[in-house]
Amino acid sequence: MRKKKSNPKLVSIIFPNYNGKRDTIEYLRSLKKTTYKNFEIIVVDNASIDGSVEAIKKKFPRVKIIENKENVGITIAENQAIELSKAEYVVFTDNDMIVHEPQWLTGLVNTAESDPKIGSVVPVRISYRNRDEIETKGGIRETIENYNKFKFTKFLYKVFGAPIFITGVSLIKRKVIDEVGPFDEKMFGEFGDVDMHYRIVKAGYKVVYEPKSNILHKGSSTWKEKSHSRLSRHYIERLRFILKNYSPIMKIFTLSINLIFFIFLFLYHALRGRFDLSKAVIDGIVWNIKNWRDYI
Repeated sequence: MRKKKSNPKLVSIIFPNYNGKRDTIEYLRSLKKTTYKNFEIIVVDNASIDGSVEAIKKKFPRVKIIENKENVGITIAENQAIELSKAEYVVFTDNDMIVHEPQWLTGLVNTAESDPKIGSVVPVRISYRNRDEIETKGGIRETIENYNKFKFTKFLYKVFGAPIFITGVSLIKRKVIDEVGPFDEKMFGEFGDVDMHYRIVKAGYKVVYEPKSNILHKGSSTWKEKSHSRLSRHYIERLRFILKNYSPIMKIFTLSINLIFFIFLFLYHALRGRFDLSKAVIDGIVWNIKNWRDYI
């Protein structure tokens, strides 16, 4: 007798939305191309006023929606969705993704299931505007490969506060999240992913790159624009990552290097007349001093 094929494990695709109705609807529409047979979608809406929730409910009634009364940020939203999810695998994405390869999710799941020591799988992220451009966003592929291969490179990544720079999209096993803990809710932006994946590696799991799985990414046209709010958040989270994760000796050494670098940045921005950016450097340091109890 033939053995019955087991049903594919449930996957939760999770992403936050804040006044991104157009991107979110387009992404949800593209997710219909996905050939993996057992997945759910959880959207966390952070108090959008552009009709996002109404549009999702009308066009995609099977999508689960968490409606927040205020913008709680990315990491809190992701943790809310994790609590709602009952899946064995959780895929975290942004709302500006587009599925164009139907097998993308199957590839991530198959890779995750190939080794019990794999904690997270990262797909290829391709530029939506230039399909020939593979986005690395801080060197995702190179970071993983170098982090796993070269001790000196691993050391340099660690010194500059981002030893495993992964943002945007990844599949993480739910049991691994339960073991290492949820996202750090005081990390509003990019370092929430960095912190999570660093803890995954620290717990003894592997973070792997799956070149056969890809997804399109629109990206923000304002990503490279420097502003006080964006840079201060970066400095806050960079220092927080170091303070909460490193050993005492590595913490002292790394903080010394980074503070020297921050002094240089402060002077550089001031000489250019960008006193708002100089203030962002100071605000990043001051925030962590005020929150010193978190690191004891």
